[in-house]
Amino acid sequence: MMPGENENILIRVVDDDAHMRGSLEFMLTAEGFAVKTYPSAQAFLTDDAPSRPGCLILDVKMDGMTGLELQEEMIRRGIRLPVVFLSAHGDIDMAVDTMQRGAVALCRKPQIRRA
Repeated sequence: MMPGENENILIRVVDDDAHMRGSLEFMLTAEGFAVKTYPSAQAFLTDDAPSRPGCLILDVKMDGMTGLELQEEMIRRGIRLPVVFLSAHGDIDMAVDTMQRGAVALCRKPQIRRA
């Protein structure tokens, strides 16, 4: 990709783990993407402008509204962003379930070592 080519694309990251949000934001901005992070599903629903092209990287298990519940709410509201789920505890059944609901991928969350 050419420099600046990714700037119009907004990658939204919803994860209640601040370290994971920060790591993903660092990696994606280094690749030239615009990134907006949210600490909860509710913060995303309140603050995001879904008309901007991009995608959503979404943690499955969060306090409050889960990632799966957020996906259902997005469907109900007509928010049509591609969703990539992250899970530290994903299994085949979860992968099938998220894909049937329209997710484009379910990725295993990397383990971040904390000092």
